[in-house]
Amino acid sequence: MEIDDDGNMTLTAEENQDLMDRLEIAEADYDDPPVDIEGVEFEGDVATFRATNTRTGKTILMTFDRNQAG
Repeated sequence: MEIDDDGNMTLTAEENQDLMDRLEIAEADYDDPPVDIEGVEFEGDVATFRATNTRTGKTILMTFDRNQAG
């Protein structure tokens, strides 16, 4: 996972696929997934985000080690 200077998150292909699977996003929706991601907590070397499938309301937490990000 990387965050650019504008605050935009970029996931690796593996991270993105894991997100789609965990949120139960249909493969047909991969080009424009119904996903909202918001920052929850940034403490020390850990960044936590909440991802929500905006169609179903299913929510997951994603946690990244900021030292390994980018």
